Amino acid sequence: MRSSSTTPSPAPSTASTAGPIRLNHLMWLVVGVLFVALVAFSVGTAAGFFLGRWTAAAQEFPSAGLPSGIDEEGADAEERRLRPEDMAVFWEAMELLEQNFYGEMPPKRERVYGAIRGVIDTLDDPNTGFLTPEQAQSFMDSMEGNYEGIGATVEWDEDLKAVRIVEPFPDQPAWRAGLRRGDLIIAVDGEPVSEMGDLQVAISKIKGPKGSKVVLTILRPGMPESFDVVVVRDVIEIPITSTEMVGTDQDIAYIRLSRFSEGAGRKVRDAVEQLLEDDPRGLVFDLRGNPGGLLREAKLVASVFLEDQVVLIERFSDGREEIHRTEGRALLPEGIPMVVLVDEATASAAEIVAGALQDAGRAVLVGTKTFGKGSVQLPHRLSDGSLLRVTIARWFTPAGRSIDGQGLEPDIVVEPLAEGPEEVPDIQLERAIELLERGQ
Repeated sequence: MRSSSTTPSPAPSTASTAGPIRLNHLMWLVVGVLFVALVAFSVGTAAGFFLGRWTAAAQEFPSAGLPSGIDEEGADAEERRLRPEDMAVFWEAMELLEQNFYGEMPPKRERVYGAIRGVIDTLDDPNTGFLTPEQAQSFMDSMEGNYEGIGATVEWDEDLKAVRIVEPFPDQPAWRAGLRRGDLIIAVDGEPVSEMGDLQVAISKIKGPKGSKVVLTILRPGMPESFDVVVVRDVIEIPITSTEMVGTDQDIAYIRLSRFSEGAGRKVRDAVEQLLEDDPRGLVFDLRGNPGGLLREAKLVASVFLEDQVVLIERFSDGREEIHRTEGRALLPEGIPMVVLVDEATASAAEIVAGALQDAGRAVLVGTKTFGKGSVQLPHRLSDGSLLRVTIARWFTPAGRSIDGQGLEPDIVVEPLAEGPEEVPDIQLERAIELLERGQ
């Protein structure tokens, strides 16, 4: 299906990685699986499954410190805090390595970063993570919606230690090179992905400037042997929304939202307002493949369809609870039925909106179970430009459902047809249209 209109996201930021970043709004509570799960990338830059909270005024990322909600003078803080004497064994070991290791020691920065990652590994939390200054800048750029790379949504396959392509962006380099959903990237320019350790390292190898080439070794399901694909990198522009009228009589409004980046709420409102001019009998809201985004935008998108309703409940480790509600007037009339399309790549902020609409009885969910990302990360920009993301809370749907690790179950399960050499029908969309045309 081709969309009749698309809204590209804004140009990338040129903010420096040296020191704290100033943004148009602040502050990000990241709900993401940036390191081990589905991410949108330029490839790629990881936008991840994350959820961001913005305040009205520009501020800096908070500096690293004690976890949110922990009193600095409290017992919990005292128990958590490492003191100089606690680090004595660490420095003792470092000194012995530096004096006695037979071989070349890694650069100091790599040793420091390795120590940080080592502590993070002990937390057993895939969403608390660390980004180098270069990776942090890629993360920031991805939120602006265009960047240089191959253009795809991917996930990390922990069992195979490979990068799986979840969705190549239509008419972007990966798609034009013949890469398809489900392809496994097992090597980049001849270097095995299994030796790279995680998704972020693989991303840093795959991405590159416009016009440069990268050789990806692909293992495709159903094919006995791997093969190489040469991809010419380009500037990737991700359309935020796409709309059209569908159905037998072209009287069903269709809108697809690709991510909850800045401005998504306004774009969805504008798109729905435009579609209402055609007097639709129903609306399909497509959140398939949407990896999430900013909390502020999730609330604004939900506010297009719901009025004076709870969007999500955020619960912190210290027992605090914050209720997030819709803002302003709903645009879509109650009398227009609505279907939301979801799949295994629908995550984070996309799950928040889908869950809110499902709990309110405003929409029927059609497709497959969503990804299941429901924890909140607060990003801290460190002094050298690196980024530490710390899990501080979990979120729940208005009815109190936790989707973390579970996902949302659609009201009507429709498995997609397997892709082949020829284009296959979108039976999930067809089912949504059928429901709306029959008034079910």
